Amino acid sequence: MQSITLLSLAGILLVIAFYISLQTQTGDKEPSLTVTPRTEKNSLVDMPDCSEELPIQDAISCHLKAAQVSGALVQSMESRLVQLEPKAVDQIALIENQIAWEESRNSECHLVHEMAGGSDEGQLQELICLTELNLTRLARLEQYCNEWHGLKDCRNDVEANQ
Repeated sequence: MQSITLLSLAGILLVIAFYISLQTQTGDKEPSLTVTPRTEKNSLVDMPDCSEELPIQDAISCHLKAAQVSGALVQSMESRLVQLEPKAVDQIALIENQIAWEESRNSECHLVHEMAGGSDEGQLQELICLTELNLTRLARLEQYCNEWHGLKDCRNDVEANQ
């Protein structure tokens, strides 16, 4: 009698488990969210000129845009270098190097922010730091592209999606 009860209970549990799995099964359903890449391209021409005297919030906005454009250009050039490398080991080395550089850049610019007191002025100085380091890195990556791959001028066609 006990074995029949246990068998019934096991059967009921299996039916419940099957029902739950049907309810949570993802299968080949259409995704509910469609991600479309932004097609806005950036180049150095798109860098805003933040050299004039601006109110602090306007200066922050200007330098934020400059940091975003320069960061996108660095990412684009890094991706291009990775694509040009035929060996996977070299591609991985480039990616690891870029990650280490980004961590160093972020740490340095965060220090600049903290040393300026963490205020709006600190935020502005951090954005300026990010832009300057991004532009320096972009020039270095362009140099690598030219030297390693024999291309005459890598910078002419660098654009970045943002």
